[in-house]
Amino acid sequence: MTLTQLLSWGQFPVQEVCEACQERLTRITGSCCPQCGRQQRAATICHDCERWHDGVVNRALFQYDAGFKAYMQQYKFQGDYALRVVVQAALAQALQRTTYDVLVPVPVDAATRQDRGFNQVTGWLTGQPFFQVLEVVADHKERPQSAKTRAERLVTPQPFSLAPNACKLLHQRRVLLLDDVYTTGRTIRHAIDQINLSGAKAVTSLTLAR
Repeated sequence: MTLTQLLSWGQFPVQEVCEACQERLTRITGSCCPQCGRQQRAATICHDCERWHDGVVNRALFQYDAGFKAYMQQYKFQGDYALRVVVQAALAQALQRTTYDVLVPVPVDAATRQDRGFNQVTGWLTGQPFFQVLEVVADHKERPQSAKTRAERLVTPQPFSLAPNACKLLHQRRVLLLDDVYTTGRTIRHAIDQINLSGAKAVTSLTLAR
């Protein structure tokens, strides 16, 4: 606390996360790929997106570097649910700046949710309205995405289906998909393919990291 804060007689705001921990996550700023959101020197389509040829638009908040990997390891894989607050403020600000009608988080399969105890994406959305209109087709995945190589991820079969109420909720609406990490973009594209079947007006995506 500074001397000014001590003498102000006002309520001192409680900081959920210290500056040292916040600085471990690297925000994406400046130039980035206009399609996947990857931080780079120029705002040109990156080599990965050139190979997709589909115009999918994703925005990301943080670089998927050692700091974010360590965060995800403790939050997602070790189940430290309290760590959801670390990125909630940044995500809330990004959602306020984004134009959409319906927010759709990418789901996890039932076995993973039971083992972990939560969906890491919806954990970040405390107080944020969203609709879970995507369902995981299989009850159990043989191997998690994080354990697969890039080549294996790219040939992953469609893991999602639309919930029964999806068309009613999404028809002619602007949909924003939310996921944790954009790596190859395969998961996001699988989700977009299903959302497009609902008659959505437009589909874009936001990920916490790229």
